[in-house]
Amino acid sequence: MAGREGEGKRRPVPVSTGGGDIASPNVWAEHTGGQADRLEGPPRRPLGLWILTLGLLASPMVHAVALLLHTHWLNYGSVKLWDAFVYLLIAPIVGVLMLRRHERARFSAYVFLSCEILRAARIHSLALGAIAVGFLVYLQAPASRRFHPMVDPRKVLARLRVKRNG
Repeated sequence: MAGREGEGKRRPVPVSTGGGDIASPNVWAEHTGGQADRLEGPPRRPLGLWILTLGLLASPMVHAVALLLHTHWLNYGSVKLWDAFVYLLIAPIVGVLMLRRHERARFSAYVFLSCEILRAARIHSLALGAIAVGFLVYLQAPASRRFHPMVDPRKVLARLRVKRNG
């Protein structure tokens, strides 16, 4: 029995390249070949990814409150300049990438969480290390991988060739 053209082939989920338009109906309709009404729409963000994203976005506030209260929780409240740089600037940038479903969001989260594991070892914080490892494992779950697909190396190489030749 012959199927329709394109039936059974998986299309990659459209990912925002920084414009934040992934949830727009036009982008999703274009991706589905105009058949968006028969499909559910873009995948829903899993709860664990919401927790990670909101935690990264709230990081500057948590760090600032810990500094004001002269307390140390996980690595928040550290007076070291590098820790302030990480929690006041880098964490929210990774959070914004994850919120906007940027194509490099998952990779950025891997790098950030790997560095958190190193920080946990440096400050002897089992809780910080366990949280970072837990989120690294969670990012490997099928729902997380569907929501934040891997970077397509062919697209990266094509962009590099265009920049080099252009």
